[in-house]
Amino acid sequence: MPLPLPCLAHNPLFDLLIATIGRNEELDRLFTSLEGQSYKNFRILLADQNPSGHLDDMLARHSGLPITRIVLPPQGVSVARNVLLEQAKADIIVFPDDDCWYAPDTLERVCEMFAAYPSCGALLGVWTSSPNVYASGVAEGIVSRAGLFRLAGTCVQFYRREAVTGIRFDPLLGPGTGLPYGCGEDTDYLLYAHARTEVRRYAKIRVFHPSPKEHQPSPQKVASYAAGRMYLLKKHGFSWLFMLFNVLYPLCLAPLDALRHGRAQGGYRLRMFVERLRNWR
Repeated sequence: MPLPLPCLAHNPLFDLLIATIGRNEELDRLFTSLEGQSYKNFRILLADQNPSGHLDDMLARHSGLPITRIVLPPQGVSVARNVLLEQAKADIIVFPDDDCWYAPDTLERVCEMFAAYPSCGALLGVWTSSPNVYASGVAEGIVSRAGLFRLAGTCVQFYRREAVTGIRFDPLLGPGTGLPYGCGEDTDYLLYAHARTEVRRYAKIRVFHPSPKEHQPSPQKVASYAAGRMYLLKKHGFSWLFMLFNVLYPLCLAPLDALRHGRAQGGYRLRMFVERLRNWR
């Protein structure tokens, strides 16, 4: 039974919770896109896990943005986001990646869709690698539990605060923990939200993020991504059949991706298959 939600405020406030480490130019690009938003009622809560002074010059260039900076030791993205969640009081909670950026109307579109679907507590946008690339074949509307695993990273997640009150990120999952589980924190959070509220996806909510097709992750990152995915599936009690599908999926895509995008992308899919199989045991 979905959690009943109160009426959304006429001019809802967004809290954008950004955890960052080691990225300056990318974060600068995100802040530039936030300065260009058609919807202006938002705050930025920034968990800065960098060495002292690393972001100072860049932040000075964006002094007009409503940024609250919280300096933290580098303990991973999940720990940092949980610290920010303690400070988040806005109507809509968002977790932009520090290397993503928004279309000028992203936040405006989120407001429109939450207003159009008052029972929806979580919206998913659609990400592409640049404003010149448009997603095709994206199923819109209500998202199933299994559908949360397709193109639903934190950068496209937008939540009504009441729908996710008390939900926290798993500190074992995600980059920067020192543990083998280098991803899955985003889907883990979304799965808990899905158990409470209606989740919908709409392509008019546009977000941009680098694609692995353009920036191949290292073998170590692939291994950590695979370990995170399989840990997540076991944690949430998915069936062995769904886990088998997750293992075989990159193997099935490998020859097609090699033909469409080159041998490197095919090799990435094969490595993902091998690592998921190894972590399924």
